[in-house]
Amino acid sequence: MKRTIRLAILGVTAGWVGFATTPSFAQGGTPAENAACRPDVVRLCRNAAPDSGRVLACLQANRGRLSKTCIRVLAAHGQ
Repeated sequence: MKRTIRLAILGVTAGWVGFATTPSFAQGGTPAENAACRPDVVRLCRNAAPDSGRVLACLQANRGRLSKTCIRVLAAHGQ
């Protein structure tokens, strides 16, 4: 079970949480951007993975609880 969750999280964050669902993320994120939000995805949005749209919605819904680095990444991409 842990391995499955870990693989799902890595799969989601490897493509920068699948932000290809929004035009500004069509190119995907950089490795640094992925790393900036990975802990927040694991901590807050684990149940949303691997559905990229749900992960994005989860991050947005939990914006007040996100790390400063992840908030900066979202802001840089218009989220």
